[in-house]
Amino acid sequence: MKTLIISDIHGSYKRLTDVLNTPYHYDTVILVGDNLYHGPRNPILEDYNPAKVSELLNNIEAPILAVRGNCDAEVDQMLCDFNIMQDYTIFNHNNKTIYITHGHLLEPKDATKTNADIFISGHTHIPGFKMVENVLTFNPGSIALPKDGHPGTYGYMDDTTLTIYTLDHEVYDQHKI
Repeated sequence: MKTLIISDIHGSYKRLTDVLNTPYHYDTVILVGDNLYHGPRNPILEDYNPAKVSELLNNIEAPILAVRGNCDAEVDQMLCDFNIMQDYTIFNHNNKTIYITHGHLLEPKDATKTNADIFISGHTHIPGFKMVENVLTFNPGSIALPKDGHPGTYGYMDDTTLTIYTLDHEVYDQHKI
């Protein structure tokens, strides 16, 4: 299974379009929260258009697993044809348990509490990998509001590798799983 992993869209229509135009085939999509609203501490992006973002997301043909970010609200759910209001979700991939949460309720440092092999979160807008005891934590970064000098990034998972790509679809970082 090949999975596209997107976090912290924050209503950025153009950047979401760039990611969805990835040259890499995907069977499913994981949305790690903060999809439509820019949030009160973030600037309003020039391509901010939550209605168009929800339209793009609703038109994805692959199954979507989504979790609620700290900027997501019940009114956002009214625009989405898939559930975005769960705080976390768990699924299995190649005999590995994967725990997905935005990162504002349960942080990567708490990953061992999940009994997962891989802990996926966003929230910080900083892409990367880190081992917390025996759990691989993964943050795909933010496509819209990257921080700490990182470019806009998204994630991709296949059977053996988790990859962070830039919006130009260039490898930014990788980790074997």
